Amino acid sequence: MDCPLYEKVANNIERQVHEGIFLPGAKIPSVRKSSKQMEVSVATVLQAYSLLEDRGVIKARPQKGYFVQETQALPKSESFSQEIHSDNKETLQALRARLLRSSESEDITQFGSAVPKSLFLPIRQLQRSVGRLMRLEPEICTAYEFTPGNLNLRRQIAIRMLDGGCQLQPDDITITLGCQNALMLALQSITKPGDTIAVESPVYQGILQVIETLNLTLIEIPCDIRNGISLNLLAEAAIRHDIRACVVTPSNQNPTGATLSNQAKKTLLTLAEKHDFLLIEDDVYGELSYSDRRERPLKADDNSGHVIYCSSFSKSIAPGFRIGWVIGGKHQSKIEELAYTQSLAIPTLTQTAIANFLENGAYDRHLRKTQQAYQENLERCLRAIAKYFPSETQTSFPTGGFFLWVILPENVDATILHAAALNHNIGLLPGLVFGISTNYSHHIRLNYALNWDSEIDAALNILGELCQHQLNEG
Repeated sequence: MDCPLYEKVANNIERQVHEGIFLPGAKIPSVRKSSKQMEVSVATVLQAYSLLEDRGVIKARPQKGYFVQETQALPKSESFSQEIHSDNKETLQALRARLLRSSESEDITQFGSAVPKSLFLPIRQLQRSVGRLMRLEPEICTAYEFTPGNLNLRRQIAIRMLDGGCQLQPDDITITLGCQNALMLALQSITKPGDTIAVESPVYQGILQVIETLNLTLIEIPCDIRNGISLNLLAEAAIRHDIRACVVTPSNQNPTGATLSNQAKKTLLTLAEKHDFLLIEDDVYGELSYSDRRERPLKADDNSGHVIYCSSFSKSIAPGFRIGWVIGGKHQSKIEELAYTQSLAIPTLTQTAIANFLENGAYDRHLRKTQQAYQENLERCLRAIAKYFPSETQTSFPTGGFFLWVILPENVDATILHAAALNHNIGLLPGLVFGISTNYSHHIRLNYALNWDSEIDAALNILGELCQHQLNEG
């Protein structure tokens, strides 16, 4: 039997609240406005609002209207579990998106975020740079910076990449809208629908989204939490399948933090040459290693044109500026054509501000400070996990970046843990996000680029208690 019309209206508004269209404390449309929007009577809306008040979703304020309650009940862990075990592909995609959004809310402890807290970003330096540009060169906001991008920025990137052993010219580089855009352009330039792409597993979820969008066939190659992608299994896959490209993060991989040794990088290059597949190198964390020397990218030893290099400043300077770049070699002209077609130009102001920041030497000082802080936070995080989490818990061994891959006891469901943690205003990303065919049901990724204080330590304590609760209930 169909529910009454007023209940349908109430359910629709409640859904909008849970999806974040109306935030806690926000005013919702007036009765008359909702009546017009939904083409129902005022009486129906009044009944719906009354029902929502009974449910604790909204509250009336005399002479002011209706407002969303300041605190909203979060989804129950059981509902997450039921959706996750569904075989419906569309449901899993929607769930992944919801997991990402909920884990990056500003209202929670952001272990699930993919960017550092503002403490670790050169905000004041960029603020001065942008302010100076706006005062002295206001026309910079009105001019297009067409593909391949700002010449001075490309020159500064070429200079920086000398530290990794790469000999480049500015014309070898195309500026992109972040690394995700660089990865998309790289794959678009070399593939057609149905081509087979190998990726690490677990893998950065954005790569999965790109591969799905381009209708490519995916092969997952296990990634060791210390040593990176399994080269033996990649070699076996290359024999059995016609692999067009392998997407790999050789330094400080997301989510494990693993880094390939220099010897393993050479072996990977040899495999690509032998089986004639391309390597799409995601080096977005390459400059965030804790050692004194920058990790050497694959591109530095690419003598046969088998590497397309992608990176950005989103993890080290300004996530919101969305400045990345791609070095495509013989595929560069196709990449530039695609970039021009899709985005025409990259904002001039942000490119110039970052170029100035790189040019004055402030970036190296910023990196040294940040690398030390991340390493200290990693040690704090590992100590807290050893203290609070079940004894069977294992972790990865990052030597750079700011992600820790945590392997929980098998009886702990990471997605249920995620939902329970949200009830305590704690965000994390469960393993579901980082694979397709492989089930990381008891794995989570933690971001430790946070302002470390007693609240962060307390949040890890709560996570440990929630894990132990699952074990006790099981």
